[in-house]
Amino acid sequence: MKLERARLYHVRNYQDEVFFFSPGLNLILGNNAQGKTNLLESVYIACIGKAFRTNRLRDILMISQTNYELRLIFNDGRRDWDFRLRGNGSERTMTIDQQKMEKRSQLFGLFPMILFSPEHLKMVRDGPSARRSFLDREMSLQSKAYFHELIRYNKVLSARNVLLKDQAPEPTMLDVYDEQLVRYGTTVYERRKEFIEQLSKKAMEIHHEFTNGAEHLRLEYESDLNKPDDYLEKLRQTRARDQKQGTTGYGIHLDDMSITINDTDVRRFGSQGQVRLSALSIFLALTGFIEAGLGIKPIILLDDVFSELDRDRKANVLERLADYQTLITATDTDGLAESLIEQAHIITIENGRNIGGKIDQFE
Repeated sequence: MKLERARLYHVRNYQDEVFFFSPGLNLILGNNAQGKTNLLESVYIACIGKAFRTNRLRDILMISQTNYELRLIFNDGRRDWDFRLRGNGSERTMTIDQQKMEKRSQLFGLFPMILFSPEHLKMVRDGPSARRSFLDREMSLQSKAYFHELIRYNKVLSARNVLLKDQAPEPTMLDVYDEQLVRYGTTVYERRKEFIEQLSKKAMEIHHEFTNGAEHLRLEYESDLNKPDDYLEKLRQTRARDQKQGTTGYGIHLDDMSITINDTDVRRFGSQGQVRLSALSIFLALTGFIEAGLGIKPIILLDDVFSELDRDRKANVLERLADYQTLITATDTDGLAESLIEQAHIITIENGRNIGGKIDQFE
């Protein structure tokens, strides 16, 4: 899947700009706060139906404007796919080839994409919920079956928590919810466990190469279900405590993923360099998973990744991504080989304007 062109009308700091992209390396250059990340975020929205810097799509509306349109054209080698997002006040419409999308999950797997940005460092540093969100997002984009099973689990969990807050919850109803949590939770657990095991192997190889064998990166699944306790029996044993606290205190919704380098917990004790490099290794490991799972090469979005990498590691990253369409934001081309710069399609952005790169009519 390749992104061919995009039009941003009243999106963030773009009044009305058109961008064209090459099927290989695209360098998006400009000083800070000019709109480079806004362009990447627009691509991200088209791929999964939400922004990565806000939970509200209406926040992408340009200040002082009342409506916006985001349009991107993708090509899978056989045909074009026309994505449009229109917003007017509190209303918005998302379409593919002029067919309305009722749920953003309809986009999952259609335009596969991987984003790496400074936000990914929070996945390493922040609490367990950040890593669960990472796992659930990446796995859902690859498997609608996983996404729907996770949705079912969360709905039952929410209903159980509501019932737990009653002064005298109906025991038979809690029994029903417990059985459903076990059914859906076990499936989610098994898929997460397999995913993390495979991701760890690939990320370990990449990180080993980045550090010339000096560091050993390892990912492990931390879950209540790793213990030999019977899932259903454990829910019943902890029911009195759950009723007292008004929430479910056992299950896969509390899982985590450990990240260690040479047996040191990077989440708590890793240096800034180790955090960045481990996150980048995990990100690069995802590319093969998506391609194998969907049979489509994902589009790669790199936001301000190169600022703290040396020349050799920059070259290593780009070499690994040579077969993918890649969009990279940077303030300049320092540290990049001349041969790569010559091959790249360069887009220069200044104050929300496309002042360098192919500029033409969208159609």
